[in-house]
Amino acid sequence: MSKPGKKIAIVSHCILNQVTVAPGLSSYVGAVKELVEYLVAESYGIIQLPCPEATFLGFNRWWMSREQYDTQAFRAHCRKILDPIIALIKELRREKIPYILIGIKGSPSCGIFTTTSNPEWGGDPSKAEKSKSNKINMPGVFMEELLKLIQEEGLPLPDRILEIDHEEIKKKGLPQELLDKLRLD
Repeated sequence: MSKPGKKIAIVSHCILNQVTVAPGLSSYVGAVKELVEYLVAESYGIIQLPCPEATFLGFNRWWMSREQYDTQAFRAHCRKILDPIIALIKELRREKIPYILIGIKGSPSCGIFTTTSNPEWGGDPSKAEKSKSNKINMPGVFMEELLKLIQEEGLPLPDRILEIDHEEIKKKGLPQELLDKLRLD
């Protein structure tokens, strides 16, 4: 039986906690305030995904590319920390509660449509400056694993799948295109 009016936003960890963003890359001191306030005002329940990078490497990590996270060990870690999220999605879907997924544009882990790539990165991080990363159209490793698990469990995909650029939101506010996509009415 559907729960009228109930809806859930499953969000990347750093939307609610920018402290976990790789050093030097956060746009906010705390949460992505404008987005969080909008979700609350629109009566979304919010589920925060775990941060796969912080739980795997800790806070004192370098920024990295998708290729550096694309390892068997990191993928296994992602699946392990996603177990309780998948169990929760099963319960939500049992109640026919709609849900959306919001990732981070360009993240090597939490990008959904866009990730950071540089197959040459590795070794001495001071040499990474000579070889800039690129944004490519492909999911980050964590989101790729989440979407695979949803499908493996026979669950419906989220009603909306979105990604945000927290730096852009900080500078320009919430883009109208994003606001339009957040409405499930």
